Amino acid sequence: MKYIFLIVVMFVHFTTSAIEVTFINPSIPGTPFWDRVTAIAKAAADDLKINLTVVYGKDNRIFNLEAIEQVATQKVKPDYLIFMPYDGNSEVSFSTLETSKIPFITLERTLLEEEQKFISLPQIKYKYWLGEIFHDNASAGEILADSLITAARKNRQGPIKVAGLAGSFSGESNQRALGLQKSVDKHENVELLQVVPAIWSRERSRYIIHQMSSRFGKIDVAWAASDGMALGVLDSVRSGYSEVNPDMKIGGIDWTVEAIEKVRSNDLVATVGGHIFQAAWGLIKIFDHHNNKAVFSKGIDEKTYDLQIIDQSNINDFYVLAKKVDWQRIDFNSFTLTSTNNSQYNFDITLIMKALNNTGH
Repeated sequence: MKYIFLIVVMFVHFTTSAIEVTFINPSIPGTPFWDRVTAIAKAAADDLKINLTVVYGKDNRIFNLEAIEQVATQKVKPDYLIFMPYDGNSEVSFSTLETSKIPFITLERTLLEEEQKFISLPQIKYKYWLGEIFHDNASAGEILADSLITAARKNRQGPIKVAGLAGSFSGESNQRALGLQKSVDKHENVELLQVVPAIWSRERSRYIIHQMSSRFGKIDVAWAASDGMALGVLDSVRSGYSEVNPDMKIGGIDWTVEAIEKVRSNDLVATVGGHIFQAAWGLIKIFDHHNNKAVFSKGIDEKTYDLQIIDQSNINDFYVLAKKVDWQRIDFNSFTLTSTNNSQYNFDITLIMKALNNTGH
């Protein structure tokens, strides 16, 4: 009987020791990009034996803060929280979690520069802020612009006229636009006509590119800070407006299914992405941290992973993402330090693509 009791106790301890993580999806259910982020995170959580709870911030900084406050005040708190901070209330969000003693990690660097500096870096002002999962948005904007300018140059000897469609007035959008400017600056005979905030809207982008074409004449390149806005430009091109250049080179950021389809059909030049894996990378680092790996360092200021471009050169390798993907096919344990005994992470998206393509999906 003593041995049976010991086994029961061990079993209860094991089943109750799973890591409890809450992920605040900043959007709403039904948003293609964030639905994929969540689906991938759930697959990773299954592999890592993490109990993942998903709540929604409803595309609004007020609702996002309310979700954080609800988690902070609930009777049974998660072991960790993952969320994306918003401009204007990051200090309140961080302070709330600090007071509640909930360790948290943040996704992306979406804050304006002044607010980012104010909250400082992980574990400096807020010891429960373990770390960040982020990529270089400026680099993403630059590689997209490079690709579009190169594509336009193939068909044109004279000056290349570029229109920029930014998102909202956020750090994320600003950084991507800085990458656009950097690309324009390094190419000869390229003019950036204007960067207009389209507030991440496909509908608004249709109207904006039409208005810009009426104002500036023939536009050779439409650079968009998101796929949705790029697709809005494409809608305008396909609608037959006489002012809009039918040969305009268009591209965006996000790796949405529709954008990948349009790259394959040559309607879009490129889409830049990879941040659909960001919550999964966060879970992997939490898993390793929970298993006593030193993966979060005080004051570290270093990107977690790189975004990658999908264009005609690699569309066949990445086209699997335009289909319904069974993310359970990926062994997310193989990216952890705990399970592999690797000394550093290799969040290389091509490894995931190889695994997905090898399954025949």
